[in-house]
Amino acid sequence: MSLAAVVTGSSRGLGRAFAGALAEAGARVVVNGTSPGTTEAVAAAIRERGGQAIACPGSVTDPSFCDQLIQACVGEYGGIGLLVNNAGVTRDRSLTRMTAAEWDEVIAVHLRGTWACGAAAARAMRASGGAILNITSGAGLFGTFGQANYAAAKAGIIGLTRVMDMEFARFGIRVNALAPVARTDMTAVFDRGDLSHELAFPPPESVAPIVVHLAGDAARHLHGQILSFDGTQLSVWSHPEPASTWSRPDGWTAAAFGDALTADVMQYPHPDRWGAGIHGTATRVPARD
Repeated sequence: MSLAAVVTGSSRGLGRAFAGALAEAGARVVVNGTSPGTTEAVAAAIRERGGQAIACPGSVTDPSFCDQLIQACVGEYGGIGLLVNNAGVTRDRSLTRMTAAEWDEVIAVHLRGTWACGAAAARAMRASGGAILNITSGAGLFGTFGQANYAAAKAGIIGLTRVMDMEFARFGIRVNALAPVARTDMTAVFDRGDLSHELAFPPPESVAPIVVHLAGDAARHLHGQILSFDGTQLSVWSHPEPASTWSRPDGWTAAAFGDALTADVMQYPHPDRWGAGIHGTATRVPARD
């Protein structure tokens, strides 16, 4: 693997593991984070292990920086073959107590950052093709109590991934989303307070191999997919489709909706083992009759 790759939010956690695994596989990597010192240290560590890496610190909330980030890769390596939109933060709080600043910050990093970096990368990939991998989460698939901002951003990334796939396919750019599970700063919430988890979170390094696969030629047929991986269990998530449908050619009365929308046709969340394994206030979901 000799492609050039940008991994946002790669100064720690999953992003750092992704960048390290890609470099070990032969990719030339641009490391990104908001701390210049930490970002350069990660790039230096990759180089010390024989890999190729440069640091480009800055915030993906700034679209102009996203352009600079992609151009740093193009200028250093002659192009870009992979973008991993991984940068993220959490500001957990119940919805009615959440501040506008907490909402805006999480949406800006996750959703706006994915859009801005994705658009910049696509402009650079138009002539040569490439791959974009957007990092989502189980919170965006089935929701997590106390994470309205994070869940909304990650659900938005799923919708954005589908649009990116539609719009970029003509340029030979394949776009997928991955919901990884690993022990990071974001899972520290389960080590304190009212929340706990019945499963032990795996190290980020155990999740990184899937990013290497998705970057390679063996994954060229994969696009528009929502995947999840926790180091041992891989899943492909379905695209939404109607569970029940009714047609009334003569129109609907208010009473007719009641005839159709009975309790037995209601749909409920289907969390994976990580979503189902949360204990505490985050497990509150509507009861089934």
